[in-house]
Amino acid sequence: MPLAEAEPTSAAPKVPIPQRPVRRAVSRKQKAIAEDGSLTAMTTTMTTTTTTTTTQPGTVINKAVFLRKFTENALLQVREGNHEEYSKLVKMFLYSQRETSLSPEQYVQDVTPWISAVSANVSALGISYRELVGAILYSDWIAAPDDNFVHRYSTLVLELVSAHPAWVPQAMTSLVRWFIYGAQASEVALAPAVHDRLHALLEQVYRAIPTCGANMTAAIIDAYPFRTAKANVQVLFLQNILRTLDYAIGLRREVLRTVLNRIIQVDVEVQIEVEDLGSADDESDNDDTVPEFGTAEEEGIFEFEEDEADQPAPVDSDSEEEEEGDVDNDDDDDDDDDSSDSGSDISNTSKLGKIQFSAKRVAAKLDAIMSTLFTWLEQHSQPDELTQEMPESTGQLFMVFLDLFGSVVLPTFKSRYTQFFVFYLSSKSPQFSDLFLGTMMGSIGDPIRSNAPGQAASLTKVAAASYLSSFVSRARFLASNIVRSVIGVLVQWACTYIETQEQLQREAEEESRLRQPHPWTKTYAQAAASFKGGLRSSSNSSPSLAADFERHAVFYAMTQAIIYMFCFRWRDMAEAPGGGAVVESELDNLRWCPEVEGIQRIVFSKLNPLRACSSAIASQFAQVASQTNFMFCFTVLQQNRRLASDSKEPGDGETPSHSNLLRTELETFFPFDPMLLPISRQFIDDIYFQWQDVGEEASSDEEGDINSELNDDVDVVDQMVAMSISPARPLSALHERIFLS
Repeated sequence: MPLAEAEPTSAAPKVPIPQRPVRRAVSRKQKAIAEDGSLTAMTTTMTTTTTTTTTQPGTVINKAVFLRKFTENALLQVREGNHEEYSKLVKMFLYSQRETSLSPEQYVQDVTPWISAVSANVSALGISYRELVGAILYSDWIAAPDDNFVHRYSTLVLELVSAHPAWVPQAMTSLVRWFIYGAQASEVALAPAVHDRLHALLEQVYRAIPTCGANMTAAIIDAYPFRTAKANVQVLFLQNILRTLDYAIGLRREVLRTVLNRIIQVDVEVQIEVEDLGSADDESDNDDTVPEFGTAEEEGIFEFEEDEADQPAPVDSDSEEEEEGDVDNDDDDDDDDDSSDSGSDISNTSKLGKIQFSAKRVAAKLDAIMSTLFTWLEQHSQPDELTQEMPESTGQLFMVFLDLFGSVVLPTFKSRYTQFFVFYLSSKSPQFSDLFLGTMMGSIGDPIRSNAPGQAASLTKVAAASYLSSFVSRARFLASNIVRSVIGVLVQWACTYIETQEQLQREAEEESRLRQPHPWTKTYAQAAASFKGGLRSSSNSSPSLAADFERHAVFYAMTQAIIYMFCFRWRDMAEAPGGGAVVESELDNLRWCPEVEGIQRIVFSKLNPLRACSSAIASQFAQVASQTNFMFCFTVLQQNRRLASDSKEPGDGETPSHSNLLRTELETFFPFDPMLLPISRQFIDDIYFQWQDVGEEASSDEEGDINSELNDDVDVVDQMVAMSISPARPLSALHERIFLS
């Protein structure tokens, strides 16, 4: 019997069964594109999968919510060992303008919706997600054309490092690399905007995370361009460093230490090039036909004046007539010799031209770097508009530079221009000058301890004396009373040193006398030896300079400082007979300040300092002192000249290496000689004291004879106004050829 159909119950309302969202089918082509990892394909695919259908209105899943959930799930799956979705997320943020064909506009459109998704999960981005964090930080987001996008991305980076300070070092490295953006021609237009965005974020990070200063300093030091980098790269990086120091004041000391170290590297390289130029110039017989190579455009966006390339002048290939003993040589040998000579001349000319061009290129780079730092210093050393005094911040900046000068610049030999930063800052306030002079005097030390037994004179003390004398001689902003005070302190130092040495000598002679046996008890052999020793000592009354120099090097450096300052600033130490300023045409009866009264004792002391000083400085002092009727010391120079010809001087191979270094420093280092860098010198010229000749030329026959005998073909004034790295060859002409041509 068939079952009866069930009777319908009472009409109950039907409950609709919820339906799952139905995803649209994704074609194989879309999957392949998504696996390829392109931002556009991935975004399109993920956006397509978020489109849902439902029977009820209002149940469509929000795109932002889906991306946030997708990001959260991708991060959770990494902990479970599944990196598929996570890899897609990493590829979404990977973007480099140079390595992809994706346009910046499309990149902004694709990544914008993911910024909020990652920001919502930023607290989860620990050390396990270094790939994603690296993609976020090292993406070229900062150069995007949309300011709104850049602002949102900057907020993401700030949230990331605030939530996880462990990412600060990597974030700093990724940001500092943008310091050189703009070095390429295609980047110049957008560079100002990029740097504004960069420093806005760096300042926010620095203020939000006070402990990030060490990481920022380390990132700057690691990313600093090498000294061989082009000038525009060096300048861009330095400009952004200095901009960073405007808000990250706590980093100034260490960062500026690095800056000065890098500037010194380029500075010393210039001097090496000049030395090479001097050596090549000595080898070349055609100084007037030096070719120039290259143009200024090779320096990038900075254009420096360069001479146009000239063709080498033809070299005469005719050989000189041979001596009578060589007339038997055949014509073939003569032709070979001629060709060899011509080839050697052309090679020397080419070598000289290349070295000259290299020196000018390095000098132009140094000029661009230094002028950048000078501009920054000028901005931070403006006096207060009301009080006309320097603000406290300028004083703090000067103290930083003074400290770095003592640790970085002072120990560096052959530094030619880097020290002018302290020279410039010292001109801003009399207090700054006083601090610099006091620091140099403190580096020299007192005259008694400077020669303690077993303590060799250091290069630092000799260098400090050189800086002290050169600063006083060249600083136009120093008042006359300061000049007198400084030279008075130096004269007192030298006189105290002489008194100490004389006392030690008397004590030694007395001790030696007491140890000698009574004359009646001497044997015949002892008496004969004593007689012969007396003859030897009387025949050579002056000990060898090589034996004395290292022991008394600081005294010799101080003496040279005194006579060097006298040559430049004698007008500040004298008055006219009736008082008032010195009249150049009336130098017979000048009234000298009491601070210089001890100079004669120093010059004529048994230590004979003029023999150890630079011959150019000693000769110039003799001329100025004679012309002003201050003193006459030409006879001392003549005696020293004869002693030098009779005995070996340092440098002949028998002097200890330390003594050679001290002598070289004293002979060749005048740290504040004229600034020849064309751009940087604009900051120095107005505060710089140029060499001025005495009103009358020396006219006595004695002075003329001694000058011709001492100097031969070396111009004293050239050595006075230009640093001579090689004592045998003044480099004023070489420096002018490099920097002023």
